[in-house]
Amino acid sequence: MAGKKLRVGFVGTGGIATGAHFPGWKALEDRTEVVAVCDIREEAVNKAAEFWNVPKKNIFADYEEMLAKTELDVVDVCTPNVYHKGPVVAGLNAGCHVIVEKPVAVAAAEVEEMIAARNKSKKLLMIAQSMRFSAEAIAAKKFVDEGGTGPIYWAKAEYLRNRGVPAWGTFIDADMSAGGPCYDLQVHVLDLALHLMGFPEPVSVSAGYWCEIANQPSVMAHDPKKYTVPEDLAAGFVRFKNGACISMGASWALNCPDTIHNVSVFGPKGGVNMAPFTLTREEAGMFTVSQPKVVPNAGLKSHSEEIRQFVEAIQTGSPSPVPPEQAIVTQKILDAIYESSDKGREIKIK
Repeated sequence: MAGKKLRVGFVGTGGIATGAHFPGWKALEDRTEVVAVCDIREEAVNKAAEFWNVPKKNIFADYEEMLAKTELDVVDVCTPNVYHKGPVVAGLNAGCHVIVEKPVAVAAAEVEEMIAARNKSKKLLMIAQSMRFSAEAIAAKKFVDEGGTGPIYWAKAEYLRNRGVPAWGTFIDADMSAGGPCYDLQVHVLDLALHLMGFPEPVSVSAGYWCEIANQPSVMAHDPKKYTVPEDLAAGFVRFKNGACISMGASWALNCPDTIHNVSVFGPKGGVNMAPFTLTREEAGMFTVSQPKVVPNAGLKSHSEEIRQFVEAIQTGSPSPVPPEQAIVTQKILDAIYESSDKGREIKIK
């Protein structure tokens, strides 16, 4: 596709689209052009159209109409969680490459449908797991892959806010988001931990979730009466076929002193901690703890980098940077967190 700009259509033009995805595509205007926008909210879609100078005929409230009436190469899906599957499958069936926000879906069965559509279309499907694309995450992955840790046998994946329930968007509405911090936050740190570990095969999950603070009056700005997602805290433990384990937790509201946003992985040769970015290992007869001062790609904007790598993969015929085969592993674990808590027992992953 050398010399030809990729034609991009947006499905969903809310906060994650305008705040995170728009800058990524804007930085690639020499290779891409946003030619169509779709959202059921008239004000949001008109603002997006104005930003991209999209003609009125390419402004839509229905993504199927957009796909039928415009010629697109790429569809960027930024809808609420429960509405990911429809435009992803439709976009692939229309012969477009698709990038979709995390979580990829709200059930592993939906991801299987996406994979089937991807296989039929032979197009790329990428899940926007932005934490993989920070400068520190890229450096950490290189350190692990070059043997810095050895085989990782334990990881911690935590994203704990003490008072941080989203007061905007549809995050707290179960009809739109399905889950709370498990889908909004845990998916990020869990994906990064699995990425560093090389996506081992999970065999079981033991977990619990609670809603004890967010649905009550508090200092937070959201309306607790509208809080219908099942949890404000989810925590659990994952076992893998290779013997490794992950401890995990995610909250929007928890009586902890500070916000914790961190992934740590541990192997026999060394360990990596993401916040702050720290490497630990034995060398020259000493146990060393170091915080790298020179990180390749320092200052990289992760959302923009994920889009750049997606476009690069399309134009070079490379594999998807975050394929659905990895996302379905993450989704199965998220599904099992809720199931384990509901049933009060460990859940086997099939």
